[in-house]
Amino acid sequence: MRFQLPQPLHGWRVFAGEVGVIVLGVLLALSAQQVAEGFQMRSEVREFRRTIDHEIGLNLFVYEVRNRGSACNMRRIKELLNWVRKAQDGQALPQISAYGPGTMAPYRSAWDSRDGTIFAYVPAKARQKYAEFYDELDGNSARLNEEADAWLPLKGYELAGPISIDDRRTIYRHLAMALAADRTWAGNMPVSKEIADELGVKPIQPDGLSREFLASLDQCESIFVPEKAAKSGGGAPKR
Repeated sequence: MRFQLPQPLHGWRVFAGEVGVIVLGVLLALSAQQVAEGFQMRSEVREFRRTIDHEIGLNLFVYEVRNRGSACNMRRIKELLNWVRKAQDGQALPQISAYGPGTMAPYRSAWDSRDGTIFAYVPAKARQKYAEFYDELDGNSARLNEEADAWLPLKGYELAGPISIDDRRTIYRHLAMALAADRTWAGNMPVSKEIADELGVKPIQPDGLSREFLASLDQCESIFVPEKAAKSGGGAPKR
């Protein structure tokens, strides 16, 4: 038995041409879709980078806030260290105002909520620098926590009165921790700034910061409360 293939209505040549037109149309449609998707992805990558760059700028300002208090912080630490070194058992510790430098919480919500697919389309060099900046941010945040932990136990010595050798050792240990945190912080800052410079990001001041807070960053009072202020109940400024 012989089978005969059905003939196209207008012949094979016309049929092939019609199929070619269909295939070409499909290819053009796919190409157009890829172009549209590529344009959309580039737009999302630009928006992602604007968002992350803004967050990095905010963190650079956070760093500036902490840096503005470094010189005063070192001076206050050394004041109390010198007193502790010279003190004798039973000697009265004058009233002190135990607080570290002014700080702000770092920003990282944009980074933590980033879309992995979009991030994969960021140029490789930029991806590397973003990751490096936030690795540094993690370390710097840990230093701030260590610094706060060093100052907190010293609050108990804000009440003037006789202290023992154990008290002096405790004070000395926590001051040494605060001093180490400050020095580590100072060493880390150039690294973060260099990364930001490579990304072309500058510090951005967050909205809503009060003039009082900003002005307090440049104030530097002795760690020892003046006698008149101590008698009147004055002391450390609020941080």
